[in-house]
Amino acid sequence: MAAVGGSCFLQLLAVALLALWCSHGVLASDPGLIQDFCVVDKTSQVRVNGFPCKDAKDVVADDFFFSGLHMAGSTANKQGSNVTTVNVAQISGLNTMGVSLVRIDYAPNGLNPPHTHPRATEILTVLERSLYVSFVASNPENRLFTKILNKGDVFVSISSLTMEQIMLWLLPL
Repeated sequence: MAAVGGSCFLQLLAVALLALWCSHGVLASDPGLIQDFCVVDKTSQVRVNGFPCKDAKDVVADDFFFSGLHMAGSTANKQGSNVTTVNVAQISGLNTMGVSLVRIDYAPNGLNPPHTHPRATEILTVLERSLYVSFVASNPENRLFTKILNKGDVFVSISSLTMEQIMLWLLPL
C-alpha cells in the first residue's frame, strides 16, 4: 500500500516539475496591434468600427502632427473654461491608438463641470496657478477624492467615475 502512495507522489511531483519547466518560457501580455499604425483614410466611405485605414504607402509625417495647443481658448462662457481637444479628428494617426489629449483653459474661478470618461482614465497636469480636482468612487460609500494641484502637479482621475475641476484663482501664485 505504501508503494502505491509513493508512486502517486512521484507521479504528481513529476507532473508538477514538468508544468513548472514548461511555464518557464511563457510570457503574457495584451496582444500587439496588427499593424504599426492605422491612419484615418478620410476619403473612404466605409465606416465599420470607426475609421478605415489609409494605405501605409500614403501615410506622411503630418498624419501624426498637430499644431495649436499653445494657443489659449476663449473662456468667455458660462463655465469659464475652454477645452481644446486633440484626438483622431485632429491627428489622424491616433486612429486605433486609444489615446487623446486636451488643453483646458480656465477663467478666474472657471469650472470644468462634473463629467465622466466611460473608457478612459484622465491624467491632469497644472501649468499655471492652482486647480481643485475631484472624483467620486462608485463603491457603496461614494467616497469623494479631492486635491488642490499647483504648478507641475499631476493627478489621475479613474475611468468611468464622475470628476470635475475648478480653477482656484484666489490662491497665491
